[in-house]
Amino acid sequence: MSVEAYGPSSQTLTFLDTEEAELLGADTQGSEFDFTDFTLPSQTRTRSQGQSQSQLDSQVNGPDRLQNGDDSLLKASQLLAELNFEEDEEDAYYTKDLPLHACSYCGIHDPACVVYCNTSKKWFCNGRGNTSGSHIVNHLVRAKSKEVTLHKDGPLGETVLECYNCGCRNVFLLGFIPAKADSVVVLLCRQPCASQSSLKDINWDSSQWQPLIQDRCFLSWLVKIPSEQEQLRARQITAQQINKLEELWKVWQCNCRSTHPHCTMYIF
Repeated sequence: MSVEAYGPSSQTLTFLDTEEAELLGADTQGSEFDFTDFTLPSQTRTRSQGQSQSQLDSQVNGPDRLQNGDDSLLKASQLLAELNFEEDEEDAYYTKDLPLHACSYCGIHDPACVVYCNTSKKWFCNGRGNTSGSHIVNHLVRAKSKEVTLHKDGPLGETVLECYNCGCRNVFLLGFIPAKADSVVVLLCRQPCASQSSLKDINWDSSQWQPLIQDRCFLSWLVKIPSEQEQLRARQITAQQINKLEELWKVWQCNCRSTHPHCTMYIF
C-alpha cells in the first residue's frame, strides 16, 4: 500500500521533541511539584491545633456556652427522671380487675346497668355495643333463659322480676301497668293476668299494659342503659364473637354437669 492513500504527498508531518520543555504549556512532572514530607504530625503539634480550635470556639460562642449547655441538659434529665406518669383515673377504671357483676360480654359493671341471669349465673348489661339488641337480651335468647334478677345496688335493689298476680318469671311475658292513683307500677304477665277481667275492678287499667322488653332492651327506668361513652370504653364484641362464646359456655356446662351432676355453679 502506498503512502499516498493516507493523503497527498505534498503534506508533511512535523514531530515535536518532548525534551523541548519550553514548547509545552505545562510541565506537571517538574521538580517543583515533588512532595517529599510523608511524616505524621507529632502530639505536640496536634495538641496545639486542638487548643487553637478551643480558643476559636470560645471567641465565637463565648467561654461559658458549652458548659451552660451541659448544665441545661443535666437539669432536663433530672426533671424528666422526677416525672411520675400515672394512668388516667377513668382509663384505669376500665382496665383494673373487674367485679363479679361485670357484663360477661363487654365488662361494663355499673350496678344500675347490669342484670343477673338466674339460669347461667352470669351478669350482662343493658347496652347494645356492636349488636342489634342489649347484651342481656342477646344472652337470654341464645341461652334460652327467661328469669333475671336486678343488682342489689341498683335503683330498685335486688329484685327478681316476676308477675305480681301469678308469680310468672318469664321476662318475655312480663309487662307493667301504671296504677291510676299512686305513682307506682305493677308487673303483670301478658297471659293470663293482664287480660283477666277481674283486673278491671282493681285500681289498674289493663289497657295500658306495656312489655318490659322493648326494641330488644329492658326499659331504661327498670335497667339503665350505659352511656355511649361507657360503651365505647368497654370491651368491643361482635355478634359472631357472642355466638362463639355462647357455644363455648354450652360445651363447658355440659362437661361440668356430666362430671359434677350436683354442681349448681356454671360460671365460665
